[in-house]
Amino acid sequence: MESKASSPTLLAWLELAITHISAPEITVIACNIAAYILGDSFPGNSYLWAVIAICDTIMIFAHGAYLQAKPNTEKGPWYTPTPIVLRLSTTVALFIVSIEGENGTIVIYAWYVLAMAAICHAFFCVLLTLHATDESWLANTNGRVGTPNWISIGRMALSVLVPHIFVAQPFGAISGIVATIIMSVAIMTDAADGYLARKLGQTTKAGKALDPLGDKIIFYPMVVAYILATNATLYAPGIINRSIFYMCIIITFARDVIFFIWFVRSYAKLPTGSGASIVDKMRMATICVWLGTATLSLAAPVIHERLARANYIVMVIIAAMSLVSIVYDIYRIRTLTGEQLKEE
Repeated sequence: MESKASSPTLLAWLELAITHISAPEITVIACNIAAYILGDSFPGNSYLWAVIAICDTIMIFAHGAYLQAKPNTEKGPWYTPTPIVLRLSTTVALFIVSIEGENGTIVIYAWYVLAMAAICHAFFCVLLTLHATDESWLANTNGRVGTPNWISIGRMALSVLVPHIFVAQPFGAISGIVATIIMSVAIMTDAADGYLARKLGQTTKAGKALDPLGDKIIFYPMVVAYILATNATLYAPGIINRSIFYMCIIITFARDVIFFIWFVRSYAKLPTGSGASIVDKMRMATICVWLGTATLSLAAPVIHERLARANYIVMVIIAAMSLVSIVYDIYRIRTLTGEQLKEE
């Protein structure tokens, strides 16, 4: 029977990961760096490079954590042929094209494929690592990620591209249309993963965690893109309006950070029935409304002035609901926890 480390350290994770990384992974990381250095002519590639670098870092630590949870395993989820071949071929192609000094369609698509592959690979490594320590994470999928979870991951990978397309305008005049279509697909698949999970009997702890995380990954990059593309210009431009807009973003972000920390530290101890509350669902519906108005504003600047006031008002509502959510959910969880203790 395999022994598991009781309290792994970051240093132990990193040491194990580094000692088990082989040539394909080193080549992928090296090509990523080379593509970034040589691909400066591509507008806004720093954003995509940051996404790839974050994903590579996540994969390295997940790899080390997996090996520590399963000490008899020679290779962890980092070493998976399909994503490595995809990323390696893409980075090599990007590297070659960058040397030629061209900035054509192949460079744009190569960067996007590379970023999406890195995101998917990172989630793959993290989910298998979590499952190695707690088999309930992928309990109904035979230890595989599962189709519903892949849909959730794919939605996040797609949504990360939308802000870059709006700001960098890599497709010229049709960039707004391309970004709007991608955002629409991402939002529409939000319900598809849950439906498929129930239909296929693949409801997992991973799916319940990916759903709210995916909402955040869609929302915040779009907020940044909206600010960069419009300078947060509202219906009645002025420092007061912009200050309130930024304050609402800070409140909303603070709420999500608090709940993320709480989720990581207390998820295993939460009682049954402590999922998303009605307030959380209403807040998410309001966020979807903001995403819709913001996307239309960026896709069609001619109607931005009309929608700017709506964007501003909806953001204020989101911030207010974030404050209500903190108070209500803390009270609700304490009540559920208290009832569970009484039953025991």
